[in-house]
Amino acid sequence: MLLEKLVEIIEFTDSDSLAEALTIFNQQGIIASSALPYLAVVFDNVPTQLCNKLKQVGFKGDIHIVNLNTDRKANCYAVYDSGHFSANEAQAWLEAN
Repeated sequence: MLLEKLVEIIEFTDSDSLAEALTIFNQQGIIASSALPYLAVVFDNVPTQLCNKLKQVGFKGDIHIVNLNTDRKANCYAVYDSGHFSANEAQAWLEAN
């Protein structure tokens, strides 16, 4: 998929479809990618644009994305606030959930 198309997918995502994830993220500082309406290709190829969109709709903090790829959890991502979690802590959280 072209990067331009991926950016369009992010830009045109209705903020209502992010509302539940936004609430959880702002309470806990971390969510799994399964809480968001995006495929792995978005997390893999345009993470900066995704983080910018999440900030734009109200996600609080310094937003980062970390990947966990194990036999048990293939291509799982955590979106986390680096003010509350390190990348290693976010990966451990993702593995436990």
